[in-house]
Amino acid sequence: MHSFSKEAIERPFLTLQAAGVLRENAGAISHATTDAREGEIAIAVIQPDLSFGGVWLIARENLITQVSLVEDKGGWSFIFSSHTSIAQVEERCLEFMRIAFRRWKAMQRWVNRHA
Repeated sequence: MHSFSKEAIERPFLTLQAAGVLRENAGAISHATTDAREGEIAIAVIQPDLSFGGVWLIARENLITQVSLVEDKGGWSFIFSSHTSIAQVEERCLEFMRIAFRRWKAMQRWVNRHA
């Protein structure tokens, strides 16, 4: 029978918290997206310790490289296009939270059934 690592089981709960940190910084994220030039996107970063790592404006062609720098270290990155409003950032955060919560509940059910 397949077993999940402790980290895999905890990741959805941590993602839920990371989305909350993101939502707390919706104003800063929206403001940063107004500075994005043609061909750039904004990446909001949450560090592995769940602190806000700021917003990076990067060229679209560098997306995979930049996201890997964050996520390979256990952090989170959330991508936004230019001129994203605070309301749009908050809605995305709520959607991330809903998805993370459903994933966390599913993992908890699996753990409870296979304990």
